[in-house]
Amino acid sequence: MARRDLIAALVLLGFTAGFGLLTLRLPDRGLPNTPGPAFFPGLITLALGILTIALLVRSLRGIAVEPAVLPGAVATRGWIAIGAFVVYLIVMPALGFLFASVPFFAVLTWVYGERRLAVVTLTSIAVPVALLVIFRSGFQILLPSGIGW
Repeated sequence: MARRDLIAALVLLGFTAGFGLLTLRLPDRGLPNTPGPAFFPGLITLALGILTIALLVRSLRGIAVEPAVLPGAVATRGWIAIGAFVVYLIVMPALGFLFASVPFFAVLTWVYGERRLAVVTLTSIAVPVALLVIFRSGFQILLPSGIGW
């Protein structure tokens, strides 16, 4: 398992370096007190770099982590999540971010193991509302509105 992690870490390290170089080449808007076009890609590069280095260190130390569930169950959950994401992308323009995100987060919460209805309901509503507020108020980025808010 550590060898697979090492190969994955090296591939991701190359990808992160390439993505970082492309991010650095983005033009600057020059507007005061606003994040430029490279802000979010820069955050993604930083997060991906940290996670890739952690994977590389873990693999070099020879630490192998065995999956907690059977491989077939992980694959099934992954395909359900990918299917939910595809449906989410298709319906978001019509329904808008908020109305499309609530059922999407409910499905993801259920797929990854939460079975308490109250927790699924609260998280599937709270996460999209929080993201909407952060993007609209904090970053002043409009998300798709569709038929909804």
